[in-house]
Amino acid sequence: MSQAALVDDFLNLAREYRQAYYDLRQVAPISWPRYFLFCHSIELVLKAYLVRAAGLTEKQLQDQPYRHNIKNLLNRAIKCGLSLSGNTRASIGLLTEAHTKHWPRYPMTKTNTVVLIYQCEADADKLFKAVFAALGRPPPF
Repeated sequence: MSQAALVDDFLNLAREYRQAYYDLRQVAPISWPRYFLFCHSIELVLKAYLVRAAGLTEKQLQDQPYRHNIKNLLNRAIKCGLSLSGNTRASIGLLTEAHTKHWPRYPMTKTNTVVLIYQCEADADKLFKAVFAALGRPPPF
C-alpha cells in the first residue's frame, strides 16, 4: 500500500471511529465501548500524521514503542512538527494508560483512576484539526 493510501485509510478510519463515538449512546458512569472508539480514533489520527511526517510504515506503527501508546505517538508527532498547546498534549496523553492496557476492551478487576473522555473532547477536536491541517486536508468536522 502506498504512503498516501495508508494516510487516507488512517484518516478515514479515525473519522469513522470518532463519529461512532458520538453516535453511540452514553451510559453512566462510563461507556467502555465509547471510550474505546474515542481513544482508537486518536491513535489512528496520530498514526496518519506519522506516516506522512516521519515516514513510518504500517509495520513500524504496529510495533513498540508505538502500537496503541497514545503518548508515544503524540510525542513523536510533536517532534515531527505537529503543533499543539501544552494543555492539549497533556489532556490527550492522559488517555494512554487506559488505551494501552485495554481497559475499555475487557472487564476490569481492580479499581483505577479513569480519565473521563468528555473532558478530553475539546482537545481531541484540536488534535484532529491540527493533523488534518498539517496534512493539507479540509477540516474533519
